[in-house]
Order: sequence, then C-alpha cells, then structure tokens
Amino acid sequence: MTDGLPSNIVYDIYEDSRGMVWLATDAGLYEFIGEEILFRKELSRLQGERINSICEDKSGNLWLGAQGVGLCKFNGKKLSVFKLEATVPENDIECLVIDSIGENLVLGSSAGVFIYKVQNEDLQPVNSSWRKPVFKIRSYQNNFIVNTVAQEENIEFEIESRKLSECNSNSNLPAVKFGIQNNIIELKNILESGKQFTLEINATKKIFCDVVEMESNKNSSFYLLRYFDKEAEKQKVVKLSNTILSDFSTEKGLDEYFIHSIFLRKGFDDLWIGTHNHGLIQLQNSIFKYLDSSLLGIKNSNLQDLLCDESGNVVLVSEKELILLKDTQVQSRLSVNDFCSKYSSVVNCNNDFLIYKLGVDKEKLIWISTSVGFFTYEPNQHELRFVGISPANSFVFTEDDELLCFWQNKLSFYTKKGLLSQKPIFEFPKLANIGISKMIARDTAIWISTRQKGIIQFKNNEFRIFNKSNSKIHNVLNDILLLPDSTLVAGGNNGLIYKIKSKSNALVVVDSLTSVNGLVGTSIHGIKYLSDGSLWCGTNLGVYRFDYSSWAKNSELKLNFWNSKDGYFDQAGEQSVIDENQNIWVKTKNRLLKIETGIEKRRLFKSKIRIQSIEISNQAWEPDSTQVENWTQTPIAPIIFKYNENDITFTFGIDFCQNVSNVRFRYLLDGFDNKWSNWSNSSEAVFSHLPSGEYTLKVEGKHLSEGITIPFSVAITVQTPWWKMWWFIALSSLILCGIIYVAMWIYAYFIRKREKARTKQFNRVIGLKMRSLQNQLDPHFIFNSLNSIQSFILEENKEYALGYLSDFSNVLRKKIENANKDFISLSDEIAYLQLYLKLEQMRFSNKFSYKINVNSAINPYKLKLPPMLIQPFLENSIRYGIAGLKTNGNLQVNFEIEKDGYLRCIIIDNGIGRKEAKKLHLDSNIKCHHKTMTITKDRIKLLNKVLSNGRVYDYTIKDLENEEGCSRGTEVEIGFPKK
Repeated sequence: MTDGLPSNIVYDIYEDSRGMVWLATDAGLYEFIGEEILFRKELSRLQGERINSICEDKSGNLWLGAQGVGLCKFNGKKLSVFKLEATVPENDIECLVIDSIGENLVLGSSAGVFIYKVQNEDLQPVNSSWRKPVFKIRSYQNNFIVNTVAQEENIEFEIESRKLSECNSNSNLPAVKFGIQNNIIELKNILESGKQFTLEINATKKIFCDVVEMESNKNSSFYLLRYFDKEAEKQKVVKLSNTILSDFSTEKGLDEYFIHSIFLRKGFDDLWIGTHNHGLIQLQNSIFKYLDSSLLGIKNSNLQDLLCDESGNVVLVSEKELILLKDTQVQSRLSVNDFCSKYSSVVNCNNDFLIYKLGVDKEKLIWISTSVGFFTYEPNQHELRFVGISPANSFVFTEDDELLCFWQNKLSFYTKKGLLSQKPIFEFPKLANIGISKMIARDTAIWISTRQKGIIQFKNNEFRIFNKSNSKIHNVLNDILLLPDSTLVAGGNNGLIYKIKSKSNALVVVDSLTSVNGLVGTSIHGIKYLSDGSLWCGTNLGVYRFDYSSWAKNSELKLNFWNSKDGYFDQAGEQSVIDENQNIWVKTKNRLLKIETGIEKRRLFKSKIRIQSIEISNQAWEPDSTQVENWTQTPIAPIIFKYNENDITFTFGIDFCQNVSNVRFRYLLDGFDNKWSNWSNSSEAVFSHLPSGEYTLKVEGKHLSEGITIPFSVAITVQTPWWKMWWFIALSSLILCGIIYVAMWIYAYFIRKREKARTKQFNRVIGLKMRSLQNQLDPHFIFNSLNSIQSFILEENKEYALGYLSDFSNVLRKKIENANKDFISLSDEIAYLQLYLKLEQMRFSNKFSYKINVNSAINPYKLKLPPMLIQPFLENSIRYGIAGLKTNGNLQVNFEIEKDGYLRCIIIDNGIGRKEAKKLHLDSNIKCHHKTMTITKDRIKLLNKVLSNGRVYDYTIKDLENEEGCSRGTEVEIGFPKK
C-alpha cells in the first residue's frame, strides 16, 4: 500500500484483450500500468468493495464478481450491476470465467457452479444436486476444472451437457517430484488436467496437491498449487522449465506467503504474485545472479579477488580462504590452515596471514599472493604449493614470465624462482600510501592504474607517470582495460570513461564518455570487453553495456543500462572476470555477482508509448467523450485543438514499464520542428504559440535496460481561427472589393484633378526650357564666337574659320532641336556636348582638353534624359574654373549607372574653384550665369514633380582640394531617374 496499492490483498490479476492489466483487490478494481495504480472514476461504485474474480467476453466487456455487490459488467464507460436469483447469494461469487463458445458466464459460489446466460439474464445451476463451495474455476481444452473449497475432490464438466464428475483424493493419485523429468508430456498432463496428485517435497515429505492457476510463456510454465497442512490451506508455486521441475516458492522465499493469484504478462518474463496481506510481488527475471558470502560458507571475511580458470571454474579468495566454484556450486575450498601447513617450516603461522590477489602464469598455473609470499594452486589436482618470493598487495606476470609485485609502496620485478630481476625498481614516497587498482601486461609494456597518481607505464626499461598534470587523465583511477586495438579505457571517480591512445611516449585522451552520452553515476569500475564487441562497466548507480564500435565522435552511442529496479542491488563491485561463456563475475564486498551478458536471451516485448496527459497553458485539457478512447482514456487521433489552444504540453510514457528512471525520450513535431530534440529522461514535449495547421507528433522512447527503441506518432490538428475560415475570407473579400471600388473611384477623381495640375506644371516647364534656350544663346557667347571667326579670317586661317563656323552652326541647330523635346537619348546628349566642348576648346585656343566616358553597362541609345541640363554645368566649369588657369585645363565627363537604372553624370575640372572664380568675375557675366543656374534649378524641381518615378533629379557641387588645402578643381554630380 505504501507504493500506491489500495489494499495489500490482491485476489486476481487479469490482462484483457487490449493489453490492460487489472487488479482485483478487497478495496475495488484498479488498473495497473507497471509502476502506477490507476483509479477509474466510472468504477467508484466498487471502491472499497472486495472483487474476487475478473474475466472478459468477446465484445471486450469486463465481468466482475464483487462480494456484497453481485455480478458486474464494465464496458469502459459504464458499470452495470445485475441482480441474480436467490439460488446464488449476491455476496458469494467467488470466481467466474467466460464460455467462449456460447458467450455465457460460468460462476462459482458457495452453492456450486452456475451458468449465466448474458442475453436473457438467465441463471441455471450446472447440476442441481451438486451444491458444494467452489474455490476456483479454470478452462482446460473443452472442459472446465473446478476446485472446491475443502479440496475434497476435483470436478470436471462440459458446458453443453452440464455434467459433473468427481475424483476422490485417496484413489491412485499420480506422483510428481522435483528435478529432471523423464516424461515431460505426462508431467504436463498431470499438472494441467485438474487431477489431484502427490508432490514429493523431499525423501520424507509428500503433499496432496491440486493446481488452481497456471501461467506460461515461451520458456517456462508456472503452476500455483494448493495443499493442506494440518487442515491449514497453503499454496506453493512450482516452475517447469525445459525438463526441470523446481520448487519456485522455496527458491524465492515465498513459502510463508498466502498466494491468491499468479500472472505472466504477454511478452514478459517477470512473474507477478497477488498475495494476502503482502500486496503485489514482482519476481524479476534478471541478468544479475547473487551468491551471498553465507551461501559460500564465508564468515566475517571480505572477498579479495577472483578469476576463471581454463576449465571454466571460478576461483575466489577471501582474506582467509580459497573457494573453487562450478556453476555457482562450491566444489572445494582451502582454509587458512591449508595455507599455513605449506610454509610452517619457513615461518610460524599466525592470525596476521592474509590473502590478497590471484593471477595466472603462461602455464595456466594459478598464483596466489599473500602477506607471507606466493602460493601456487593447481585446481584439477587440488594441489597447493608455497613458493615464497615476496609479499604482494598486487602483481602481474610480464611477457617474459616474470612477476611485477607491488608491496609497501614499491614496484619490483622478480623471477619465478624468487630472484630480484635486473629491471629497475620504482618506489613511491613512504607517506604516500599508494593504492593499485589494476595491473595489465601486454607485449613490452605494463600498465598500472592507481588511486592517487593516475596511470603508470613501464616500457623500454623505464617507469613513466601519466595523470592530470601531463595527460588530462584523472589522478584517481578505479580500473583500466587494454583493448585488442591497443586502446586504453580507464575510469575513476569523476564520472568519465576515458578512451586513451599511446603516442610517442605520451598518452592522449582521444574521447570520453560523460553524462551527455547517457552515463549515469560518478564512480566507474569493473570495465570489461567481451567477444561480441561490447564494453561493460559498473558505476555507483548501475551497470552499463555499450557497443564499442558505436563509440565515436558525432555518432549515437548504443548502450544498455541496468539499475536496482532491474535487479542490480550492489553498486560496490570491484574486481571482475569473464568466464568461458562470456558471463561476468563481479567481486563485491560480501558476495559474488554473476552477470549473464547474453542479452539476446532477455525478453523482447512490444511495449507501446502512450500519451498520459495533455495540458493547455498549464491547465489540464478537458476533451469531450468523442475525443477519448473509452478504455485507455487516451486521445483519439487526430487530436484536435481549438485555435487558441496552442500552448500545449504533452506528457507520455511507456505502458507497463517497471523502471521509468531507465527510459529516455525524444520528440519531433513534424510540420513545426526541423530536428529531433535531444534524448532526455523528461517525458514532456512542450510547444508554445503553435500556428494553426496539421502536424504529426513523433516520439521515440528508449528503454536502456532492454536496449530497445519504441516509436510512436499521433496526428495533431490546431483549428483555424474564424477570421481565417473560407466564409469569413469570402465575405471579407466582397467587402474589400466594395471598398476598393469606392477607393479607386475616389482615386481616379483625384488623379484627374492631379493631371490638370500636372499639365499646368508641364506647360510651365516648357516655358522654362524656352527661357533656358534663350539664356544659353547669350550675346556674349555669340559675340565671342563671331570674334573668334573674325580673328581666324584676319589671320587668313580660312580653314579654322570655316571649321569653327560649321561647328558653331551645328551647336545652334542642336540647341534649337533639343529645346522642342522633353527627353532625348543619352547618345544625342553626348553628341551635343561634344560639339559644344569642341567649340569652346577652339574659342579658348585649346587651353583645355576634355574627355567623355560612358560606363560599359550603359546603352546610350535606349537611356533617356531631359535635354540641356548638363550644358550649363559644363559652361560654368569652362568660364569660371578653367578660364582662370594659367596652365592648361582638363575636363572629364563620366556617365555611371546604378542597379535600379539611376544615371549619374559626374563633371570634374581642375579649375581655380568657386572661391577664386567669385573674386575674378564680379561682373554681369557671372550674374547672367547665376540666372541660368536658377532656371536650371527650377527645371529640376518641376521635373521631380512631374516626371520622377521614385528617385529624383538632383545635383551636387563639391570643391576639390589637395593635401595642403588648396583648390584643385570642382566636381559636379547630376542624377537622372530611370525614364
């Protein structure tokens, strides 16, 4: 009851067709899911009542025999109670089973056996003349076996004929005994047919039994026997495995328990027992088998070491004794007196004699280190011999068959004859109190793990120490192991398992296992490598097995883990060895542990992941009855949530899991997540602000002790909010279309109004262009040009005069042509600018040079721009910048284009600059030019209002200066939006 049972009396354990397990107690009917007892509110009518028996019909309904209530039916939603005739008292239904052929119930009571026809609720006795109290009913082949209360007889009957037959307990009962059975078929027939039999407990004790329950799986069958001892009813569970019948109750210490029911869940090996006043007992089929010191005959003495010899024997020593085991049975033992008699001629035997370690040399002879020196032991001949040499707390045989011994903080080499070797001696400080945890010799190297100094290596006749200071290896090491690929595996008390490589007289940690890889516990010990490529080790919290091939960076480690709930109760394991069957034997403080590593022999059951609960915004989700499965109370897929139920927490678990702490989960919401979550012992999946849509929740559960991964998926739908439904969208679209129509009408009205204003502004632009044309044909330019022509004529330079006159006429013609156009091509603009610059160059007697550059990305024939916007800026550069130079001038015109088609014209001259120009030209000419620039600015403003497409017409003027701050010219940048 301290674990959640409503009562410590369990009358029946039943698994229905859905895989749900039910417990019949004297406090009601409850669902059992492995580590938790669930109460169903629909069964509240039976809470506190005694439930004697459970069965299920073909429709999946549960039928219950409830003391003081009557016959009950539960369909997952509703509990129905049926009133029976007076022939069967309502408080006296002891057992019931289903007739699978006729869909009728067979009831057992104090008044005999009855048939209850479900369809017409008719109750009839099987035999009206037979009215004896019934204890149990079970089906066998086509018949039913009835056990009476007083065990006076067994009854066998058929449903159709309603016949009963009795068998007296004193007439020629068959005999059954424990041990190997020669005729297994005959034995099973005796146990399962319902006949009474005689069971031989031992040579002097026999009991009369009948079988009241039986449970079977692939490997074994269990039978619950009933017998009477001095008129007291008792039970015994026997186990039939292969051809061996064993007393399971005695083996498991159950002889004093009153057992009501036994149960094997489908696909599981663990036997569950319902008792009277002792609750529910689980007998786990574990890979861990223990031999206590008391069973081995060891008293008040700790186990020291163990090994497996070539004959498959396990040899172990305590401080005062050597024991030889074969299949967990003690074959022989040597006491301290046997050891003392072998060296009594050398030294006196006293209570200080202690046994430390075991080892094997190349001749497979067992060596035993003690406080007085070494002994050898030959198991087959049972021969013990004293060798001497030196005492040793620990030792190892080298490749050249010498002994490296550790004694009193000193490492020394000896020959088998007891001579000190020529190899060096390594001595620790006297006050260091060094502890050696493991010594390994292979090839030319010896590896020693210590509990204070890390790893000591002996190689090339030299000792080296590797630890945290030089190799990032923990100083405290409980165990090391050298693998076939020469990799060292080590573990200490820091929760790490190191993978170490030896490289150029150094040790390099190439990887390590931590809690991130699933390692639980801090103290590592007992590292073993098996022939199947698996690594085993113990921690202070359990036992690990993982595939060594999967231990690599950026790969998932394949592992198993067992803790106390899986049968591993002793976390103080130290030394361990592997026997010929690849089982691991572990020496703990006061007992011996055998680990049967063949995990393929373990159960491989099909467990399922189920959703235990759902929370919305930290509140329990309350679905209606149509969204939940009747029996399991789990949501029916697809799970549908409202649009505002999008902060969801799912809690899931594995059904009938007895070790929840050994389960890891990860999840992915397909359609929302991009990758799986990390493996975690948390069983929750949390999603916040989940958008509307259809998803699939995928969950994987990994049961570490079973080494299986269980998949699960369920469809999830978050409903679309009403404002995103089709009818709302359609209605909104109609309203929007109406609004758009009205808005477009209003917009068109304002467009027409704006076009009138734009036409007015455009006409103003045309006027400004004409004014600009007139201003550009200023009399100074014409006068200066005509003077230049006259000068060429007077100088009789007719060719220059004619050329200048021709160019002058072309400039005037271009001005007039372009003045009548809103936009011209860049090609035409460049042609005009070239004529203008050539004319100005001739007029100024080639005082300046010019160059026009066009970016290769520009097509000058397709690009359009307003005419005569660039010329005023060129005229400004020549008249007021270059004209004031005492040296020749230079003028550059560059055209660049941006990605969006924005054209930039950059004019650069090396003139005197704007400040000097103002000083030199304080006359009407500059005032006239200022008027020209004012008109140009007005043109740009109007163009931005009438003709721009997002970018604007613009210009900037920047003075250029040299490093001394003196003017070195002017830069003008003019911008033209794409036409």
